[in-house]
Amino acid sequence: MYLSENSALRLKELGFKRTYYVDEIAPFDYYKVNGEEWVTGGRILPQGELLAPSHVYNEGTWLPSLKDLMIWLVDNGYTFTLECKELGYGYAVNALDNKGNTIKGKGGTAELAFCKVIEQILKSTG
Repeated sequence: MYLSENSALRLKELGFKRTYYVDEIAPFDYYKVNGEEWVTGGRILPQGELLAPSHVYNEGTWLPSLKDLMIWLVDNGYTFTLECKELGYGYAVNALDNKGNTIKGKGGTAELAFCKVIEQILKSTG
């Protein structure tokens, strides 16, 4: 559903940022603060109103969701496949850039497999 705090912090250190809802807090965001995991929640349309207390998103660590990771790849010019391995206990992502280069990542969750691909991309471009 979303990345662990450690994985999220690694991506943040490499410069990972959301490519939609840029510099905004969305009602569907996940955060970890003071050992607790939160979803901001609230109304999305016609104008968003958050339910979580402001300290959650002001002081917490944003935990990117699977959708955040997938959209980042697409918005940065990558196509990808996601494979489920070992009866759901492992995942592999193969991302292809517009030059034909392939980046691969594996993980115990789909989120972790996407995270590993994005880490490789950010390390190679940063």
